[in-house]
Amino acid sequence: MTLNNNISFSVALVATTVVLFVATANSQATNPCSVADDKALCVALVKGAKTWPEAMTNALEATLQKANVAKTVAYGIPKKLSSTLRPQSKESIEQTCKDAYQNIIDNSKECLGYVKNGDPMNCVDVLNEFGESLPEVSQFNAEMRKFAGTLLAIADTNKKK
Repeated sequence: MTLNNNISFSVALVATTVVLFVATANSQATNPCSVADDKALCVALVKGAKTWPEAMTNALEATLQKANVAKTVAYGIPKKLSSTLRPQSKESIEQTCKDAYQNIIDNSKECLGYVKNGDPMNCVDVLNEFGESLPEVSQFNAEMRKFAGTLLAIADTNKKK
């Protein structure tokens, strides 16, 4: 259960990273929650951000805070497990949960770094900076956004309980 959720979250973070690579750093976040499944949660996470980087930063920082809380919860898991489980099984469950939450933290920090430091590999931005434009590069970036969105949608279908 935790492994599947961790894989889904990891796929979502990979997709987010792809979006970060192809996003324009100064784009406006006129309505960053327009396509969110849980609009109320999205609004709470972006906290009134005016730009896309602000919205992403706010949402990623909130994700980090939540994941850090979840990580502390993982330390209490063995005490709540059935007394019939062997100690090794309890340790394995605890370690898997700790690792899953640590991966969320690490991946969120990586994405946050991309947002805060900019993306030096964004080819469209570099071309624009020099007054150049290449349709094939713009088309590739648009395609990568679609791929990332599709990855997020696929990850969202893995809602096993």
